[in-house]
Amino acid sequence: MTDRAYRQDPSVQILDALTRAKSLVCVGHVSPDADCLGAALGLARAWSLHQNRDASVWVSEKSIPARLRFMFEIANVRNANEYDLESADRIAVVDTSQPSRIDLPKNATSSIDGNPRILNIDHHFTNTCFGDLHWIVEDASSTCELIYEVLRGLSYRIDPATAALLYSGIYTDTGGFSLPNTTANALHIAADLTQLGVSPSDVAERVDRSVGVPQFELMKCIYQNTRTQENGSIAYSTISYDDLVRSGCSPSDIDDQVNVPRSMAGVTIAALFTEVEPGQIRINLRGESNTEVSGLAQQFGGGGHRQAAGVIMSGTLQCAVERIVNAAVNMLHQKSNQTNAQKQTCESSGH
Repeated sequence: MTDRAYRQDPSVQILDALTRAKSLVCVGHVSPDADCLGAALGLARAWSLHQNRDASVWVSEKSIPARLRFMFEIANVRNANEYDLESADRIAVVDTSQPSRIDLPKNATSSIDGNPRILNIDHHFTNTCFGDLHWIVEDASSTCELIYEVLRGLSYRIDPATAALLYSGIYTDTGGFSLPNTTANALHIAADLTQLGVSPSDVAERVDRSVGVPQFELMKCIYQNTRTQENGSIAYSTISYDDLVRSGCSPSDIDDQVNVPRSMAGVTIAALFTEVEPGQIRINLRGESNTEVSGLAQQFGGGGHRQAAGVIMSGTLQCAVERIVNAAVNMLHQKSNQTNAQKQTCESSGH
């Protein structure tokens, strides 16, 4: 591996807790993406291989997008049951900013805060630092990057399957190494994972070029429903529940399709509104040109990263669109007014 200075190492307490644990369950957030799955599956697999003990992952296979099911297959990690959750020495919660977002039974999430078994590893700046031990690095490209650092800190061997899981999470969270969170550290790690047996072309094919007919039909719908406002600075698309049913898709297939409206030139805020079931709307938000959307999401009880966030709203699809788009328009106007005010201040002061 190329020598480099680590920005921040996992705490001794985190490493010691994983070393001493006799059983481990890894969990992530609801509607898991590749980073969430890669972090949970990668940690569970590596821990099992090194400790020669059984680690499991709590995840509903129905919630896994079709294009990411290969990750569960190559991990070869057992799916946890409620007994595993009750008896585990440690529960590693990855890529999840707050207890309400953890993909666990309701009776389990009520006891997360202060739970002495919880390890919280994440890269969301909105993380509430729940659990017993936490390691939050908000400028990490992905949680898979952090799990890589954990495995290196434990001196665990990273086999090709584990490397592929971690690479998949880094690759997708950086938009194929094209987004602002693509740091030198992320590229160094990706290079090391490639040397450990990852085929970048294979991962890209599975993630980007393995769309089934139902998912393709859904993409057609998203393109057709894309609209713009504010001279193209806001772009959004909608998927009704009927659209989902007609395409043959399920809510788990909604992952990064927000990139459709996001791909238009001049867009600073992109949104995808999905009626995952009648009366429940999931909104994916993305910001371009250093435009932060986390505050926009937080206005409606959501959260996430500064330039990638989400919201769940109750009501009609039309109402959700009106509320979010109006708030986005107001946010851009405020940002423009602040920029103009700063410019006038500089001009009046002679700078």
